[in-house]
Amino acid sequence: MLDSVTGLLNKISQAQLRAEAVPAAATALDFLQAVYKNEAIPLSVRMRAAIEALPFETPKLSATAFVPAGGDFGERLEKAIARSREAPRLIEHGSFVGDA
Repeated sequence: MLDSVTGLLNKISQAQLRAEAVPAAATALDFLQAVYKNEAIPLSVRMRAAIEALPFETPKLSATAFVPAGGDFGERLEKAIARSREAPRLIEHGSFVGDA
């Protein structure tokens, strides 16, 4: 009985040492990844580490507009809206409807 308890405590100590073993030169992201990949750490802690690491592992998609120097974005937008309201052009079987 005492041997089984001692063995179990040794396993717990070894798991804890593995959980705390992050290289000194590791970045904050490396540390977070080590935490959320370690199954010896409680799930709530691992999930929090994964949430914090997510923005640095997966880039966010965003749209940007390029406006040439001296251009007015509002004016260019109004012109684009006006062009889009002109006669609609539908594509049917590889040709434009309304083409001559």
